[in-house]
Amino acid sequence: MEVCIISEGSYPYIPGGVASWIHQLVTEMKEINFKILSVMPSEVEKLKYKYDIPKNVIEIKTVYLNGYQNISPKKRMREPHISKDKLNELEAFLRFNNDVNWETVISIIANRKKIGDCVEFLKSQTFWNILLKLYQEKYRHEGFNRFFWTMRSMFLPMINIIQTEIPKADIYHSVSTGYAGLLGVVSKVKYNKPFILTEHGIYAREREEEIIKSKWVQGIYKNIWIDFFYFISTGAYKTADRVISLFERNRNIQLELGSEHHKTIVIPNGVDIERYKVKKEKHEGFNVGAILRIVPIKDVKTLIRAFKIVNTKIPNSKLYLIGPYDEDKEYYNECLNLIETLKLKKNIIITGRVDIKNYLSKMDVLVLTSISEGQPLVILEGMASGIPIVATDVGSCGELIEGTKNDDIGLAGIVTKPVSPNETADAIIRILKNKELSQQMSLNGRKRVEKYYTKEKLIKRYSKIYHELR
Repeated sequence: MEVCIISEGSYPYIPGGVASWIHQLVTEMKEINFKILSVMPSEVEKLKYKYDIPKNVIEIKTVYLNGYQNISPKKRMREPHISKDKLNELEAFLRFNNDVNWETVISIIANRKKIGDCVEFLKSQTFWNILLKLYQEKYRHEGFNRFFWTMRSMFLPMINIIQTEIPKADIYHSVSTGYAGLLGVVSKVKYNKPFILTEHGIYAREREEEIIKSKWVQGIYKNIWIDFFYFISTGAYKTADRVISLFERNRNIQLELGSEHHKTIVIPNGVDIERYKVKKEKHEGFNVGAILRIVPIKDVKTLIRAFKIVNTKIPNSKLYLIGPYDEDKEYYNECLNLIETLKLKKNIIITGRVDIKNYLSKMDVLVLTSISEGQPLVILEGMASGIPIVATDVGSCGELIEGTKNDDIGLAGIVTKPVSPNETADAIIRILKNKELSQQMSLNGRKRVEKYYTKEKLIKRYSKIYHELR
């Protein structure tokens, strides 16, 4: 059996929770041959694998969103040959109409012989007529020049993605909606093979949060970009044969956004219990750990500010920022400046990418101050190691720490509000100063992982789905 895993901004180039999850899947399922189709933003510099690729990964193909820049301009531009019915579907697609027939429209766009490549199509009279009609109906109060370039920058990578060559496989498995999910839809239409969608977070909502806060897009154009990401996500939900979430709250959101109830499944993350049974190292003072990428979505600045309060009240405390810092260099430098401003250079250790197992044994508490999460592997790894957790109430962090309705194991840590340095600091201090509470949370965390979140349960369920759909 061959399974093609489709990722976006992740495996095997960008380390993180999703990439680690993919690596776990392909490493443990040795009986399956995997192909990786990786969507990355741009081919600015040569990408390097950040994981040791197992032998059963037989192909890795990378698709770049800006790949259209390598398309040579044609001397003679062709006009698309499309029937009236298909033209109506194409127009509905370019208007983000959720009732569009995805099979029809993907078949149209993927056919370069009929519509040309993405550059040709966007210069065609057909596209121009659709765009002009849309502008006159909905956006005529905006300047046309800005409208045109916004739509062009949206459609170029999307059409380029739809027209890309996709490796042949028995099953296609996307680990997000967005461009990766779009490739899953294209794979199903092109090869008539099953398409599985697993979402760790809700991609469209994450993009919405980023766009609302962004400076690169203004005014009404924020809404257009938000609508675009919800639209292509809905296409993935409607087309996939199985839609998998990591916890019930996200499953309900997937249903709201267009997934059919009978296709949806909840499969939580799982960790290797034996790997994380670490023996505690004796150390002076108190060690606060944070396993993360230093990027805005992890809200490292709130963590640093919270630690300033902790360090003021518990001077012999240290904060370990464990994980890569090269993904967003501007944000990393902002964090360094904040550490300098708060006079914390001697008390905050930034490790870079390391084997986290070497640090778990010396941590007294693990902290996550993210503004968005799915079901963080780092929380499960920390709990499996017997470390109390402080985490913001995003994604499934709350149910991992406090348990679900039918879980009477008890608290494995403390849940806090996002962007709340004071509340985060209070929670850390409470755990560090109460040994009995810390020990009970440590035991509860281990019990919860052993009962609900093991690697074996995860692999067994995905293996069953692969074999059912083949």
